[in-house]
Amino acid sequence: MRAMRRFAPVASRYGTRGFSAGAESSGGGGGAAAVALVVGAGAGAFGYYQYDQSQPKTGIAEPHKLKLILFGAPGSGKGTQCEKLTALFGVKHISTGDLLREHVKNGTALGKQAKEFMDKGALVPDSLVIDLLKDAVKDAPKGWIIDGMPRTAVQAEFMQKEGLVPDCFLTLDVPDSVLEERICGRRLDPETGAIYHLKFKPPPKEIVSRLTHRSDDTADKLKNRLKAYHDNLDSVLGVYRSANLYTAINANRNPDAVYGDLVGNTLKARLNKWAGA
Repeated sequence: MRAMRRFAPVASRYGTRGFSAGAESSGGGGGAAAVALVVGAGAGAFGYYQYDQSQPKTGIAEPHKLKLILFGAPGSGKGTQCEKLTALFGVKHISTGDLLREHVKNGTALGKQAKEFMDKGALVPDSLVIDLLKDAVKDAPKGWIIDGMPRTAVQAEFMQKEGLVPDCFLTLDVPDSVLEERICGRRLDPETGAIYHLKFKPPPKEIVSRLTHRSDDTADKLKNRLKAYHDNLDSVLGVYRSANLYTAINANRNPDAVYGDLVGNTLKARLNKWAGA
């Protein structure tokens, strides 16, 4: 109720019923209600949520950057959902894998350091990857969504220590059996970077011949990737659970339903943070 009092102008402007459900519900209900608020009111709903300067000041804090970490196993839908969330909130999507490849390709100082390890077949040190992330978030005026890190509790604690603390840490939960079907059917368009799936998101017929299949998108290699994921899962979640930032999302559903829950829980985390919950 505290959040409702502080954000009463939003409720009166866009409808108390929709706002109340989005602010006080959790899980699927909160997600659906929050999406209805955003879609029904347009971009202004989230703009006012950050701080609508067309309204009289009411003691609400000034805008601050939206910060999210999206966590999940390979094939859980992180890329798809990050694309949707980035478009909605206008924040920067930071994929650690893409970021590393970009720096190496562009020959930056950090990229050259990373390349030395990669050329030796060694893992790039956590400290260097986090330096890349810290550099990337500087160019994110509205905020960021990170995926691909952390993979271990050590990385999670290091990120917290270095100021890479999210408003919420969202996990996409999908059974391993479903992940295998998702991963093995993925195809990449090397010309556009678009990712398709032979069953769930079929590519246009005219580009099928140029699509590529990632070498690690096989059942055997997925088993190794999933083992590493599950070996570190509980310890990573523990870092964010203890900080009251962790929310699990059932991602074994229609992508739009998953998206609804992600948006709803993101807005809820922001409301709670501003209301001092």
